[in-house]
Amino acid sequence: MRLALGLLIPIAAALLQGTVAPFITIGGARPSLPLLVAAAWSVAAGAREAVWWAFVGGLASDLLSGGPLGAFACASLPPVAAVGLGDRAAGRPTPVLAGALLVGIAALAAALLYLGILAVTGQPIGSFPLEAGTAVAGAIYTGALALVVYPLARLVRRVTEKQGASGW
Repeated sequence: MRLALGLLIPIAAALLQGTVAPFITIGGARPSLPLLVAAAWSVAAGAREAVWWAFVGGLASDLLSGGPLGAFACASLPPVAAVGLGDRAAGRPTPVLAGALLVGIAALAAALLYLGILAVTGQPIGSFPLEAGTAVAGAIYTGALALVVYPLARLVRRVTEKQGASGW
C-alpha cells in the first residue's frame, strides 16, 4: 500500500503543480505541491520513505517543467530528509502547527537549493533577490497548505500501519 502511495501521490502532486498551481497563485506566490506532500509525509512518517516521495515527485516535476533533469529532485532531498529526522512515536506525533512550520522551512530550503543549482548549471535566472523573495512567498504558501495536508499525512500513516504495511 505504501509503495503505491509513494508513487501515486508524488506523481499526482507534480501533475497538479504543472496544471493547477498556476491558477492558485496568490500575489505571485505559488506553492510547491510535490515538496508539500513529500515534506508532510516526512514529518508524519519519517525521512526513510519521504526521500523517495521527494525523488519521485521531484523527477516528475523536472520532466514536466522542462528544467534541468534532476535539479528539483536533488534540491528536494536534503530538506525533506532533514524535517523527517527525529522521533516518530505513534503516540506523540508532531503538533500540526510545528509540522506545517517544518514543511514551510523545507519548501524554502528546497527552493533556494534549486536556485543555486540553476545558477551553477548556467540556467537563466532573473534577478536573484527577486527569485529568493518568490521562494520565501512560495514557502509560506506551502507551509500554510501543510496545515491541511500534514494532518492528512498523519492519518494515512496510522491507517497504513494498521493494515500491516510497515514500510518499503
